[in-house]
Amino acid sequence: MSVKLPVLDMRLERIGQMVRKDSVCADIGTDHGYLITYLAVSGKIKKGFACDINEKPLAKAQKTIAEYGVGDKVKTILADGLCGIENESVDDIVIAGMGGDLIARILDSAPWTKDERLHFVLQPMTKADALRKYLCENGFEIEYERAAEAKRFIYAILSVKYTGKNTKYDDFFLNVGKLPECKDAEASAYLYRKGTKLLETAQKIENALGENEKSISVRSMAQRFIKASGKAGE
Repeated sequence: MSVKLPVLDMRLERIGQMVRKDSVCADIGTDHGYLITYLAVSGKIKKGFACDINEKPLAKAQKTIAEYGVGDKVKTILADGLCGIENESVDDIVIAGMGGDLIARILDSAPWTKDERLHFVLQPMTKADALRKYLCENGFEIEYERAAEAKRFIYAILSVKYTGKNTKYDDFFLNVGKLPECKDAEASAYLYRKGTKLLETAQKIENALGENEKSISVRSMAQRFIKASGKAGE
């Protein structure tokens, strides 16, 4: 008999795929709790924590967890960021569905996360560049990235570990990270969209001021994005 699983959109499904098998996983900002419940019901994780700063979404998560009968495997915690799991034994930490600057602040406020055995799956809705910069400057390594589409938007998902070694970066890396190495069709679309938007920006600058150093720089970056997407001839 097949087991009933929560229905995930592509974003949550790919986040779940990046969580390690048989880990103890904390879902920070769990909202409705679909992801952590899915991981528990499917047997991918041994144990889970559904964490949220607000009571209403946590109540939704509790309802979801109860509906799928995994209350023995998933514990709900009302807490700000990572504060609620500091004394818990976790392996994987998911922080998704919020701005990249907020994810960076959450990590920065929890020095105990600078632990080489931990694995992070981070999915910024905005300001992915700010998150990548924080990670590079604070000893975290981006192992790989994937992309997923949800409600016509495409988001980057980062697999991250702490090494203690800072990573060099440039503006190109801050904007797209390791997505050029990703084979997902959504990663290609993400790069192409960023490139075409920058081309529009360069054109606006030139229409207003003529070709100048700024427009040339923006156009050059746009062309790098488009080339990386594999759609340069389109």
